[in-house]
Amino acid sequence: LNLTPVHAVFAAFVVPIAARVTAKHPHFIYVDPVDYEREILLEACTERGVGVVQLWSTQYAHMISERFALSIEQRQMMSDDTAPEQGQELAWASQRLPLGVAIGVLWGSDAGLSTAERLQHVLVTGRSNGINAARRDKYLMNRALALAGLDTAHQASVGAWDEARRFLSELPLPLKAVLKPRRGQSSLRVGLATSLQQAQAMLALLLDEPASLDRDEVPQHTALLQEYL
Repeated sequence: LNLTPVHAVFAAFVVPIAARVTAKHPHFIYVDPVDYEREILLEACTERGVGVVQLWSTQYAHMISERFALSIEQRQMMSDDTAPEQGQELAWASQRLPLGVAIGVLWGSDAGLSTAERLQHVLVTGRSNGINAARRDKYLMNRALALAGLDTAHQASVGAWDEARRFLSELPLPLKAVLKPRRGQSSLRVGLATSLQQAQAMLALLLDEPASLDRDEVPQHTALLQEYL
């Protein structure tokens, strides 16, 4: 494995958080500070006198621990800088944030979305619009739109080919169906099937390989089928 990416990420955490954070400036919480956006965001915040407390989501931390050969020191750093569990947010903030206050929560990966939403809801109540898994689960999102009275695509969440085939048999011919992960990003593994054979092959891939590291909100080994509009 090429360990350069994870080494570059760990460079941001070499100095203990307590040494980086002061009470002189407002602070953002930044969940999963990865990829090129990290340097851009940190530079912009520095220029504006805004501090940044960097954290890992549990899901992203688990992925790094599984995929990379981390040293004992790196594993400890990962543990120390992992987001607090549900119910521990205020206790964490009292110890790790200046005056226990943050002005907002940012995130750098799909895996950290639910963690960032939860931290903002608890710690930045004035900027929270609640916790809602439908923002990340495409099945729940489509259902919420239908409940609001909007026209939506006919859909089914399936965990096996027999379930998918029953749904596809209800669609008009010639067959056109969209298959996608219930949770994902960047249209990853989203496809259009125009035959049962195509649909079966696409479904097998979706059920076998989740598109998101966050597997807490969406039932595992499920996929979303929708009529093509």
